[in-house]
Amino acid sequence: MTILQVVQGAATVLGIDVPTLVYGSTQRELVEMQVLANEMARRIADVNDWQVLKTIKQYDGDGVTGDPVGFALPDDYDRMLVTASVWSSQWTWNLNHITDSDQWLEMQVVPFTFIYGNWMIYGGAYHQLPIMPVGSNVKFFYISNLIVRASDNSTKTEFSADDDTFRLDEHLLKLGIIWQWKASKGYPYAEDMTNYERRLAQVLNQDTGSKPIVSGRPRFNWWWPGSVRGVV
Repeated sequence: MTILQVVQGAATVLGIDVPTLVYGSTQRELVEMQVLANEMARRIADVNDWQVLKTIKQYDGDGVTGDPVGFALPDDYDRMLVTASVWSSQWTWNLNHITDSDQWLEMQVVPFTFIYGNWMIYGGAYHQLPIMPVGSNVKFFYISNLIVRASDNSTKTEFSADDDTFRLDEHLLKLGIIWQWKASKGYPYAEDMTNYERRLAQVLNQDTGSKPIVSGRPRFNWWWPGSVRGVV
């Protein structure tokens, strides 16, 4: 379903003229619809770690890059997954995510002997300590900001042509446009918002992406191959 068809479906419910052209039109009503479609698409993308937007990134160690010079984030980087972990070829466990800036500075200036890797994103780059040696690498999932597909099958961040399609659920997008349009015009919209929320719940349950509520990490079946001594 193209964005033109989505808007046409919404227009039918809203009781406004059904357009034959949306993007490229200078008519105020349709310009508002252009903005609303992109705004609602962005909101939907932000709700969940949608599986279709999940992308794997790999950084290869060169013995130099890591910190203070970090690895450039992917061009389509939107955010890390809610349950994001970074895995390294150097260790059998995931790297430690540092979120406190002072803690990262401490690791830079205090003579540490690192027993595991640490990572942090700042300054628009991925940073890691200790520096990855040549031949090692790290991998992680991130969420892409390319939520729209063009007619030539390329992807982009927002709608700009009538034959663009939404990479997520088009019906959810239509319902979102309907309730938000009514809300912006001062019309009753409670029922329409409920319809949107019900559809959102359905789509969330159908998607294999992780939800933004984290209750804990699953247990691993790893076992320690050695022996523990001196335990009473």
